[in-house]
Amino acid sequence: MCKATVIYEEKLGKRREGWCVYLGKTRDFTFYSDKQIKAKIAQGEQINGLRIDENGNIVMDEAFTTSLLAKTGLATFTPILEDEDGTISNKYYALVRVIKSKAGSEYELVTNRCGLEVVTEDRLKTMLTLVPVGGVKLDSSGSLEVYEGIQGFTDTSTSKKNETKEMSKPTSQS
Repeated sequence: MCKATVIYEEKLGKRREGWCVYLGKTRDFTFYSDKQIKAKIAQGEQINGLRIDENGNIVMDEAFTTSLLAKTGLATFTPILEDEDGTISNKYYALVRVIKSKAGSEYELVTNRCGLEVVTEDRLKTMLTLVPVGGVKLDSSGSLEVYEGIQGFTDTSTSKKNETKEMSKPTSQS
């Protein structure tokens, strides 16, 4: 099952054209139409940030995020929910992977500008006090509460170079 995360809604005027989605398995960005999203969800694939409502429409999954943005023009982003403060930062972050290693946990985030960032736990907590991040929130005690659909990755090495090598090694089958 491929886990994907929606990054933003693509609009032409007021009409939805599709969704920009980050694919966790291939670590790539792609665009899906509503029809493709519905087909993937019907096949059992998980797309973090979207769900199908009782009327069969694709809507933002508010359990994952309430700060998803819509791209309404060339590099112009506006909040999908009109009462959100997304226009302040005009940037959306979503957690896509937790990397656990001997050095501690790191958090891989994607942005609505198709960027990929890895941050420490302290940096993520600081970010959460300033801007909402999809897939994670601070609980009442100040600990991170990660959405259940987020991928986990355990790194047995302590250096980033080794992590990259491990991930890019082809698996051999006997």
